[in-house]
Amino acid sequence: MIQPGQTYRVGDTVRFENANLVTNRTRDYEITATHADGVSVTAQGHSYFLTHEQAERLGIRERA
Repeated sequence: MIQPGQTYRVGDTVRFENANLVTNRTRDYEITATHADGVSVTAQGHSYFLTHEQAERLGIRERA
């Protein structure tokens, strides 16, 4: 869950802990933009926009 006051910044590397991904597919994404209604991320040349609700459902976490 995104905690109150928790923010993500451009350049942060995040992981989607609940994503249903095939074996060996990366779960690490770089934030390329933040928006009032979500975040844009990229991994391995593919870019995605996720609303805050979608990111929350996928278990967005800062990569440790």
